[in-house]
Amino acid sequence: MAFYLDLFSPETHQAFASSNRTVTGFRLRQQRVASRVQPGDVLVCYLTRLTRWCGLLDVVGGPFVDDSPIFRAEQDPFVVRFHVRPRVWLAPVESIPIHDDSVWQNLSFTSKLDKGSIGWTGKVCGSLVQLDERDGRLLDNLLSEQAVERKRYELDEHAQKQITTAHCQSIRQGSLRFGS
Repeated sequence: MAFYLDLFSPETHQAFASSNRTVTGFRLRQQRVASRVQPGDVLVCYLTRLTRWCGLLDVVGGPFVDDSPIFRAEQDPFVVRFHVRPRVWLAPVESIPIHDDSVWQNLSFTSKLDKGSIGWTGKVCGSLVQLDERDGRLLDNLLSEQAVERKRYELDEHAQKQITTAHCQSIRQGSLRFGS
């Protein structure tokens, strides 16, 4: 079992949350990298712009290419897809901030950095980056615990604006459901 990064924007997070959560997708340029991901691997979900860990998806099949609209009503760019089983899926307010001590002090790419540093951002700038096994297990444990505890991590004004923008955008694009 390997751990891979699956990035979600506030908009794609909302689209996935509104779906039956059985398919996730990536851009066509990631097809070669996607071929390394196997059933049994885990996609660790990171919420961009909010800098939070939001879920764990077990890969059950794929990759396959399908351009039917899922994440966007038209010209969905996330066409390299996997069938997944969500083990953990958290709302933004429940998602664990990367700057939380339980995460920051223990990830290999943040533990030696000051919290104000941006030196870690390169590690979470692209989907399907394979995570260090120790980091993957740490995030697996933290997210699994959070799925039970449901601790709230309040959103600051900037994060609130990101969520509101995502909501308005999804209304303009129409409500999409996976598999429809």
